[in-house]
Amino acid sequence: MRGRSIAILVIAGAIAACSGTSAPSAAPSVAPPSGAGLVLQPAPANLGCDTMAVPYRNVTFEIDPAAADPVTAVTDEGTTLRTFWATGFVGGPAADPVVRDPAGQVVAKDGDALDVPEGAFPRLKGYFVCPSQDALYVLLQDPS
Repeated sequence: MRGRSIAILVIAGAIAACSGTSAPSAAPSVAPPSGAGLVLQPAPANLGCDTMAVPYRNVTFEIDPAAADPVTAVTDEGTTLRTFWATGFVGGPAADPVVRDPAGQVVAKDGDALDVPEGAFPRLKGYFVCPSQDALYVLLQDPS
C-alpha cells in the first residue's frame, strides 16, 4: 500500500511539473527599494515570436511603481498583459516611472498607446514587440 501511495505522489508531482502556461516563467517582480528603478520582467533569451495573430489591435501601457508587476499593458479588449523586456531596458525610479532603452531614451510611460498592426509585428519606439495572448515581449533586436 505504501508503494502505491509513493507512486501516486510521484505521478502527481510529474503532472504538476509539466502543467503550465504558454508564458515563460520569470522571477516574480518585487517593489524596488526606495530610489531604485522599476523592476522589469526579463524577456527570455533567444525568444522566437509566434506568427499567430492576436485579437487585439491596440494596447495601453500601465506603469504603477507600487504594483507587484509595475509595467503591464491593457488591450483594447480589456485584457491585462504582462510585459517582458530584453536586457538593456531599465525602469525609472518611482519618481519617474518610465521604461528607458539602453541609450536612456524613454520608450514607455504610463498611458502610452501602441498599435498592433494586422499582419505585422508592432514596434515600440523602433524596438521589436512580440505580442501574445497574455503578454508583450519587447526586444532590442528582431528575433532571427
